[in-house]
Amino acid sequence: MSGQDKPARRGRLMSLFLFTAIAVAAIGYLVGLSDGVPMPDGVSERSPTEVAETSAADASGKIVPAVNYAEIPGTPMGPTVAYQSKPVALSDQPEYDLFKQIEPSEADKAASSRIRSSRRAYNGAPPIIPHAVENTTDAACYACHGGGIQMAGMKASVMSHAYLANCVQCHAPPPPTPFQDQPHDVENSFVGLAAPQAGKRAYPGAPPTIPHSQWMRESCNACHGGPNGWAGMESTHPWRTNCTQCHAPSAILDQAIPAETVPMLPPLDVVVN
Repeated sequence: MSGQDKPARRGRLMSLFLFTAIAVAAIGYLVGLSDGVPMPDGVSERSPTEVAETSAADASGKIVPAVNYAEIPGTPMGPTVAYQSKPVALSDQPEYDLFKQIEPSEADKAASSRIRSSRRAYNGAPPIIPHAVENTTDAACYACHGGGIQMAGMKASVMSHAYLANCVQCHAPPPPTPFQDQPHDVENSFVGLAAPQAGKRAYPGAPPTIPHSQWMRESCNACHGGPNGWAGMESTHPWRTNCTQCHAPSAILDQAIPAETVPMLPPLDVVVN
């Protein structure tokens, strides 16, 4: 093959390649038009309600309803879409009668106080977690302790404070399962104040003052009311919604102001006849 024939052969091959590429592109374009506009995989045109009520294949989470960003928080999706669409309450949750007669028991109060003290390093300290928390998250803590679940004869204490994002930052969990038999007690010589037994009254029949600080104890019903209160510590009037309307908090315990500096304007002059 002469040197003049090589460029000509190279040009023919290039022309053949370009013709083939254009022909394939044209055929693909015509086939695409005949099939219609393609839809992205995994997107459904049905509403979230229709998706939630369909078969188990849809409940697997592979079909996501097409919603805007504002609707995403309230849209059931993912592997628990079927459960989210039909929330199921535990059937053994007892109904609490707000107006039933409460008769406080000193024996029950003493027993409850012993249990509460056994779970705290000192009075006022956050209680330890008396059960395993391995492979769980804070969401699991709030599932039971947010509203106080009662199940199989057990009762989950209700949180006495607002939502916090890390439960084990204050509440110490037990050792992991492989190390539960190992000694894990820590020597501690700190002696805290004794737990209060009752609040003082200004006069017989007056509402007792709150004998503890209110810090991290904003929810009085966690101990004193409702179906989740401690035995012997229940309020005799759980229908009242504002405890501090009658029960005065302690300025000293709450570290608000020294009780001796409460201003009295004008000074009280007591006249005894």
